[in-house]
Amino acid sequence: MEKQKKNFQLYENEKNFWEKNLSICGIDEVGRGCLAGPIVTCAAILRQNSYHPDLIDSKKLNKKKLLNVYNWLTKNSTFQIGINSSRVVDNKNIYQATLVTMKQAVFHLLAINTQHPSLILIDAMPLTLQSTPYENIPTMSLLKGESQSASIAAASIIAKVTRDKIVQNMHSSFPVYNLQQHKGYGTSQHRETLQANYSCVIHRKSFLSKILKQGALS
Repeated sequence: MEKQKKNFQLYENEKNFWEKNLSICGIDEVGRGCLAGPIVTCAAILRQNSYHPDLIDSKKLNKKKLLNVYNWLTKNSTFQIGINSSRVVDNKNIYQATLVTMKQAVFHLLAINTQHPSLILIDAMPLTLQSTPYENIPTMSLLKGESQSASIAAASIIAKVTRDKIVQNMHSSFPVYNLQQHKGYGTSQHRETLQANYSCVIHRKSFLSKILKQGALS
């Protein structure tokens, strides 16, 4: 019972819709603040009345619980992923790249689902579907959405595990940056490695001006 209490309120929005035989889609991103690697988003719809006691904000889960909940979500939700590289981030800026990548995920999800959600909840970003085939679906942005919606928390977990796998593969190609440790975030170790070895194709050049000399950004 104690485990159930810790995320009982997270399901409040979903339960209100499930009681009417309706669904909610949650959208979240991972990697927005990284110096290297892609930005990854997920749009997820939980199976009606699906409950997991450890479904919370992905940042609050240890690796074991994160993978356990991810594996559960692959069987108890419908989801799609959006991915864009560091080049897209540099070309569009991180804000616009995040919106584009979120739309990729939700468009892919809506395209494969014959029954569309009655509401789309987005973590923090003001995503709208105006002038799209899905403009009649209402959207709502929630600050700290992973702590307010089980659907957003589900999207955050799926996006994180997906991005971690991508970065792990990148580590094999670029071991000098030790991506498996920091996942591309701007840790002191990552910054020191950049200063010693410069950046490469996986890095967001627009994020590095305060770390590297201008000549190292090419």
